[in-house]
Formats: sequence, structure tokens, C-alpha cells
Amino acid sequence: MSIQPTVGSSPALLDSQAAAENAYQDSGSSPPLESGLTSAVEPVAPSQDRGAVDTLARVASGQRRKGRKSMSRRSGQKGQVVKKGGMWHVRFYVDVAGQEKRQRRSVPIGLWKGKNKLTKPEAERKGAEIIASLGVNTTEHLERAMNLSPVVTFRQRVEWCRRYHKAWTDGKPSSILSMENQLTKHILPRFGSLPLDAVDETAVQEFVADLKRATFERRTKNGDLVKSYKLSRKTILNIVGVVKLVLGKKVWVPWELDLGKPDDPKQRYFTEEQLKQIIDGAEGQYRVLFALLAGTGMRIGEAAGLHVADLDLHNCVIYVRRAVWNGREQSPKTKNAIREIDIDPNLALLLKQYVGNKETGRVFAARNGSPISGLNVLKRVLHPLLKRLGIPKAGLHAFRHARVTMLRKRGTPDDLQKQWIGHSSLRTTDRYSHTHEELEYRRLAASKAGLNLDVGPNGPNLGGASAN
Repeated sequence: MSIQPTVGSSPALLDSQAAAENAYQDSGSSPPLESGLTSAVEPVAPSQDRGAVDTLARVASGQRRKGRKSMSRRSGQKGQVVKKGGMWHVRFYVDVAGQEKRQRRSVPIGLWKGKNKLTKPEAERKGAEIIASLGVNTTEHLERAMNLSPVVTFRQRVEWCRRYHKAWTDGKPSSILSMENQLTKHILPRFGSLPLDAVDETAVQEFVADLKRATFERRTKNGDLVKSYKLSRKTILNIVGVVKLVLGKKVWVPWELDLGKPDDPKQRYFTEEQLKQIIDGAEGQYRVLFALLAGTGMRIGEAAGLHVADLDLHNCVIYVRRAVWNGREQSPKTKNAIREIDIDPNLALLLKQYVGNKETGRVFAARNGSPISGLNVLKRVLHPLLKRLGIPKAGLHAFRHARVTMLRKRGTPDDLQKQWIGHSSLRTTDRYSHTHEELEYRRLAASKAGLNLDVGPNGPNLGGASAN
């Protein structure tokens, strides 16, 4: 392309233009346009593509395309720390695939009031750490957002699990309710809006530490405080277990989470003397119920699900075939819970007297014929009875612990212990034993394991010469 002189150009300018053109022709490139110079645009032949010309015309008219997102065009985020409910939250922006504008996220940091409250500077430092751990100020985060494949959030993964994961599709109603409570109260407020890959080992470890430090409150609908409490290690383990279910095994298998040392066992149990007091002090069907729980170690849901047809009192056998939860019958807790329990003749006689000539129906029932409620039995019958008898408060599971302790004291074979209690492993049954708290039992065991020394009035005769 040759440079055409403008009207009124001086000879010196023409000479410089010619020199510049010759120089670029020697190099094989086109000369740039200088101020005061115009390029001659040749007319387009009718056979040329009109679309290309139109595009050039639109760009030339000043209609510029939007530029790509770039980290060089934005400053790093520090986040904004605000109070939300009883928690500090850090607010910041994240890039979302397919969206031009960033979305604001709010992540809880810690308590702003109470025993383990954080000051605002502490909350700001922790908020900055959370933002740094999520990498929202990095190029990698931006590149993920600009990827054509959509970013899956933790909340979206939870919705998928609710529809397709076997823990929800095949789980028992009680287990599903427990998982949903943990998701609603603890997990989704923390991770719900985050990308799935942001919920990594570091994020979960920080979550565990915050759960251990936090103090929670239970209030009435009117806002009155019922009690303050901290989560047990077992509860935190259950919460982390739900997080792992959602993420999948391939994600968390390499993790090495530190959940602290196991709590000291604090589960209550009844001594044999206390069991006699409870059974003698109860009335009506509850006397039989408490005797059954003490003599079999059955769970309260299993006892509530008993039908008369499940009792073979002639052979002193009880068949556990179902359980009751929230007023509905379902299969027992585990496959090992479906079992046969051998009972002693005295308990069989008590049950025979209680059932009478009844051949069908429930063994224990509420006034309206529905299954008995474990919660009602606990609050309306057992707790008032324990208070009247002066026995420390305990739950219905204390009967189960008492039964295992009795079986251990009487030297019941391990395989029968496992069958009657319905555990899959004796390691689980070991946690139910309280023989270490039975002083008389320990004394008797120690006497049986003695050395049988012949101790005379002058001390033991060791049969050896005295040392010089």
C-alpha cells in the first residue's frame, strides 16, 4: 500500500514520506499511520464478503468489545467483617462461571459474644486467613471461574446427595433426620456457598477447631435461654462424617484430621441393686418394660416394636424383628439387631402373666393403641421414678449398659453377649461394660485370682532362709 500525499503537503514532508515508504518496503512490512496522514481505502468489489466489511465498520465506529477479566485490573480483597446473629461473618466476592459480575459470599468466622468470643481485630485476621485459604485473590480462582464448565457449590452437592446418595435414599428416618439437623445447623452455614473443591482438609480442620471452641445455646420460641452447651467429640465426629459423605471418599481418604483425644466415657448405668429398686417402684406395663430392658439389654425402640407373636415364652426366647422410631415401625438399627434373645425363666413368667391370653397386637402400647414413645417413657415415667428413689438421673440406655455389665460379671460367653446385645463386634460391647466400677465384683475376682498363701500368726512361711 502506497502513502498518498494530503492536500497542501510540503516538499520536505513528501520526501520524508517517500523515504519511510521505501524503508518499510525493504523490510517487507507496512508503514504505520502518523498524525496528519490518512490511508487510502480502496473500494470493495461487490463479490467480497459484506459481513467482514460491516464488522470492520462497527469496530471503526467506536463500538469496542468488553475486555476479559484480569487480576491486574483488581486489587486484592481483605473482606468485610460484620456481625450476623451471634457470629462474626466475613463478606467477600467470588468469581462465578458464566457471570460477568462477581457474587458476594458470607462465611461465619466465630462468636462475637459469649465465653469464646472473638474481638473484631481477631475476627478480621481470621477472615483474611479464610479469604487467603479460598484463593479468591489468585489467578487460579479467576481461571476456574472463566472455565466453561460450571462451578459446583457444596450446597448443590448436598441437593444431589438428597436425591441420589444411598445414605439418604436407603437410610433410616432417624439417621436422615440427624444428618439434616447437622447440615442445617452447622455444615451449610459454613460451607454451603463455597465451591466444592474449596472444602478441603484445611477448611474442615478449621471447622473442627471452631466447633470444639464454640458454646451453643438452646432457646424457647420466646427467646428464653434453656441451656448452654458445648459439642461432644462424638457429635463433632458425626458432623464431619456428614461432610465426608457429601464430598465422597476419593476426596477425604488422604486427609489426616486431628479431632483430639476421645472423651472419657460418661454413660450412666444402673447397678443390680438400682435395677431392683426401679422394677419394684414402677407400676403397670412400665414395671414389665423396665424388667424386660434390664433382663435383655434391648433398645427402647426394639421393645416398643415387640408384638405378642415375637414372644416364645415356652422356650424363653424373644425375637427382635422390628423397631419403632417417631411412632412408626421400621427395621431394627442394624442387621445384627435382628436377633434372638434368650431370657431367664423368671422374666418369661413375668411376661406370661402380663400378656395373659392375648395372642396378637403390641406387647406395650399407649392409651390410643399406638406404640409407646421412648421420650415419653423417659420424661414422664423413668425420670420422676429415679428422683423419687434417689437414684442419679440416667437415660433408658442405662438399662442396656447395665445388662452388658451383668453378662460380663457372670462370665457369659463372648458369642452370646454379642448375639443377645445385637452388636457386630465385641469391641463395641466392651464400651458398654462397667465392671471396673463394681467394687464388690473386683474384690471377688481378686480373691479368686489370689496366690493361696499360707499366712500364719508370724507372717507368711516363704520356705526360704533369711538373708544375711
